[in-house]
Amino acid sequence: MEQNKEPPSEEGSPTIEKEKVLLNRTWAFWENYQSKDNAEKDYSKLLKEIYTFNDIISFWQFWNNYPGNNIKKIFYNGDFVTYFFKEKFRIIAMNLFVKGIKPAWEDEQNKKGKTFILEYSIRSDLNSFLNKAQDIWIKMICYLIGEKIPFSNNIHGIRFVDKAVIGKKTVFRFEIWVNKFMKENELNELKQFLSTTFEHNSITVKDIP
Repeated sequence: MEQNKEPPSEEGSPTIEKEKVLLNRTWAFWENYQSKDNAEKDYSKLLKEIYTFNDIISFWQFWNNYPGNNIKKIFYNGDFVTYFFKEKFRIIAMNLFVKGIKPAWEDEQNKKGKTFILEYSIRSDLNSFLNKAQDIWIKMICYLIGEKIPFSNNIHGIRFVDKAVIGKKTVFRFEIWVNKFMKENELNELKQFLSTTFEHNSITVKDIP
């Protein structure tokens, strides 16, 4: 008969060195809201920072418990729009930005920069698109926090926006915001990388005033 073994000591437990999971930058996750019937006009109430992290473990702990990891539960899914909180807010955008920079043109650090836009106008099979879009979004997040996008130090953040107007249009878009220090050849290289990586052939670039 096998004898009982002593439980493993804490010294023998697997551990991960903190330096191996730290990210190069600290990130903040934000949500944009739209009030029912557009009743709320105070923009400060329609943008909220909900989580910050600076290591990969903290990110996955957040993501695995965040309703937005299934976009069909928060964005227009072809059947209905979901409203959250007592204020009855619809979530119209998820944003991941460097901590200390708001996902808003009014933030001084964004001014004179540019936005790369990957837009999708859906006319049929919204369900298939949302499955694909969810894969694009998490891939974009991982590339961003892993600093795998060219000229990553010039990238302030990314957005996933629900532009659907029920009965009129079903439009979604991804945005990559960069600062004013990028050179023309770097902008072109980044555009080509995004087009190839995310299989989008008509990326537009918009100036931030």
